[in-house]
Amino acid sequence: MSSYSAATSADVILTDSQGRFTPGISVFFPAYNDAPSLPMLLERTFEMLRRVASDYEVIVINDGSSDATAAVLERLLEQYAPQLQIVTHDRNRGYGAALRSGFTAATKEFIFYTDGDGQYDPLELESLLRQVRPDTGLVNGYKIERSDPWHRVAIGWVYNRFARWLFRIQIRDIDCDFRLIRREALDLAALRSTGGAICVELVRSLELNSNAVAEVPVHHYERQHGRSQFFRVRSLLTTLLEMFAVFLRLVAMPTLRGTGQPETSTPFRLTRSQAALTILSIILLSLLAYARALGLPFIADDYIQIQLGRQYGPIDKWAALSHDALYRCRATSIVLTYWLEHAVGLVPVYYNFASLVLHIVNALLVFALGLWRPVGWRMSALAACFFAFSQRHNEAVIWFAAVPELLVFFFVLAGFLFWVQWINLRAPLFYASALACFILGLLSKESAVVLVPLCAVAVLFHTGRPIRRLWGLIPFTILAFGYFWVDYAARATHLHFNDGTFSLNAPFLMTMVRSIWGLLWVWGFVFLPVALFSRPAREERNFLVFSGAWMVITLLPYSFLTYMPRVPSRHTYMASMGLSLIVAAGLLAFRQYATKWHKVWMVPSVILVIILHQCGYLWTVKHRQYLQRAQPTEELLRVAKKRRTEIHAKCFPYSQYVAEAALDLTLGASDRPKFLTGTEFAQKPDAIDFCNESAYGSRQ
Repeated sequence: MSSYSAATSADVILTDSQGRFTPGISVFFPAYNDAPSLPMLLERTFEMLRRVASDYEVIVINDGSSDATAAVLERLLEQYAPQLQIVTHDRNRGYGAALRSGFTAATKEFIFYTDGDGQYDPLELESLLRQVRPDTGLVNGYKIERSDPWHRVAIGWVYNRFARWLFRIQIRDIDCDFRLIRREALDLAALRSTGGAICVELVRSLELNSNAVAEVPVHHYERQHGRSQFFRVRSLLTTLLEMFAVFLRLVAMPTLRGTGQPETSTPFRLTRSQAALTILSIILLSLLAYARALGLPFIADDYIQIQLGRQYGPIDKWAALSHDALYRCRATSIVLTYWLEHAVGLVPVYYNFASLVLHIVNALLVFALGLWRPVGWRMSALAACFFAFSQRHNEAVIWFAAVPELLVFFFVLAGFLFWVQWINLRAPLFYASALACFILGLLSKESAVVLVPLCAVAVLFHTGRPIRRLWGLIPFTILAFGYFWVDYAARATHLHFNDGTFSLNAPFLMTMVRSIWGLLWVWGFVFLPVALFSRPAREERNFLVFSGAWMVITLLPYSFLTYMPRVPSRHTYMASMGLSLIVAAGLLAFRQYATKWHKVWMVPSVILVIILHQCGYLWTVKHRQYLQRAQPTEELLRVAKKRRTEIHAKCFPYSQYVAEAALDLTLGASDRPKFLTGTEFAQKPDAIDFCNESAYGSRQ
């Protein structure tokens, strides 16, 4: 295990009589479109090296820059030769490739590198050199304070914590590329990544090789030129995929081969490596299925959702929100939308990303269902992975206006998990947490009332059936009845009591049957019989009954909607967890058959087919449909930017309210044309047809 030093000036250091660092040192900078920052960076570097080092060289890796970097480096080479060397990539190969080129080109005993964008001060290398002792393998900087926009700070914090936990790395700041490395401690064969994941490979390799490690605080400055390449969607996805590959190579495969050191486990407890692999799989499968949708524009009701955030989101508007019979039941999503717009403005990718992050969190909660003995970790891991990339509930993930579905799922499942933990441990804190989640769920959507019957079902299916615990549902039941009484008392102003979209006289049984049929198609129908006819034990049969009960209970509130013959995709989000559990049970049963037939290869093959089917449908059919659903408002805004008087619509597939919200938010209420639709205006010579085959409410 790596040792961590807290060296002081009194420690043994390697200097000559003039106080200069005696071992040779190679300094290199990976550079991509960093022409403006390189002259000052190299000037400060050479000034410092002449003062503190007796033997040194400086290398710049031009990683296929498309700006004036090559020309700038040619001028600098004339100034600083022969100590300056230039390594040029014919094209941009990525950060990891640039680092590998730098390590290969370096010839001295110690190698230091930092980025060529000037966010670190090379003068602080002197403080790293003072920490070197005869056994030091790495001196790593850590940022005192990160000088980046808040979202980059947040993403960097999550990435750093996650990577440290996943790979068991001890240094506090993996993301700080300000490192001094002893050449003999460097294992170039361990560095394979071309992107940002190379930092994980590098640091983990240095720690595992039993090198002494020191850490030094360094300053991080604002970027003066250009923009970071790491914080782009493509770069983040590439880094995550590389991290997954690194995890498989360095952690998962050694554990599976028995060459690692997996922790001891019990029937109801995962090892750390298994948990990490499952979590990473959930994240990557979610990204694989839904990352393409990040680039979609706003769709119809997204504009209304943002407008509601402005209207009710600020704290001083919460009193008005509490008096709105309809939207107080969407309070959490409205406040979230307000905070999001306040932070990022009207940029669709951030809203789409927020929905995707919520979906990933919900999938991780499905994995956490393994805490409950009737489900177990194997079942919950498979269910969570299927839930992550399932296309059945795609509308809830892709359409930001459906964010209440994501939030109500989060609070209902979190409340359910706290409830079953309360049954197990009888700790008042778990009970209070379940009740708090129920209240927040009711503030997210009316369907949160399903938590009451779900908790009752949990008692019935729990080991030992602790029926006495049903008394704990009394406060939940009182809250549910009070919640609906308040809504019913305000029925005169409540939209859903007056617009015909909801009716207690709706044919809910037929709607339920159609919805369950649609939810099970295709893979539910494939794996349900496999699970049923695999001669499962009594506990496993109960598990399948519980999965079916979950689907029925969570679909019931939506079965009274009248505007579709079956429950819409976004409203099946909660019920699709029941489908995921059924698929997981079927996969485990299928695995038993495959083992018996000595054809274990069939299991990963079937899983691959499922992933390709679900993701392929999302990437092609559904993506095209969502683009078409966004087209009417996109076309309206394009026309509105050219016209300053009136826009006449021959056909507009959404409500007038959607059109007005889109125009107000994008162009401003006082600086936009009027939008006029209806029979009278459809006859105008300049009337525009905004409808298409996929937009909701398109012409018949």
